[in-house]
Amino acid sequence: MLRGVSYTVRSGGPLYLALTNSCNSATLIATRGPGFSMPDGFEPLPDGGEEPSAAQLAAVVVRAYEDIEIIGMGENDGGITFAGLGEPLLRLETLLETVRLVKESNHGVPFRVVTNGLVGPEVAEALKGGGVKQVTVALAAHTPPLYEKLMAPQDGRGFGDVCAFVDACAQAGLLVECTAVEAPGVNKDATRKLAMSLGAAEFRVRSYHA
Repeated sequence: MLRGVSYTVRSGGPLYLALTNSCNSATLIATRGPGFSMPDGFEPLPDGGEEPSAAQLAAVVVRAYEDIEIIGMGENDGGITFAGLGEPLLRLETLLETVRLVKESNHGVPFRVVTNGLVGPEVAEALKGGGVKQVTVALAAHTPPLYEKLMAPQDGRGFGDVCAFVDACAQAGLLVECTAVEAPGVNKDATRKLAMSLGAAEFRVRSYHA
């Protein structure tokens, strides 16, 4: 199995799957500040190495669920979250194929994507149609200038794209959580208000580590 493909953050929590180290903005890990470090057990995929295939990712999930006894309606099922050093939606087709393969053997597994949201709004419908239930979108700030400073978006994407993506996800029927980091200059209340106005159901503030 490839190093860095899967990790957990806490007991009973979701199994995280990493698709890539590539990102079209500052990585979400970097936005937590220079003093932030991921928990033990996390490591990025090998630099310059092979990215995991859908079959490899699905095999990790199936193997993990062999050790879990799901009770009731899945109250103890932490589900699967696509996240890692890079932006998972840059490998959308692999992500959707992984979900499809897992559902063939483990139909009830819930899937979530942690993303910077710097993709086209049509991706929202693809996620919903592919079986993803929830997205967590990094909405770093409520103004374009501060957002650009914090996220350093690439490929012509920017503040308007992430806002459009949040709105599209909500319209598609996905459960949308927005997050912001307590970085210098961020107005948490204003960012929360923006997130909710775009259709987010939840908003969470992440700590900043100078």
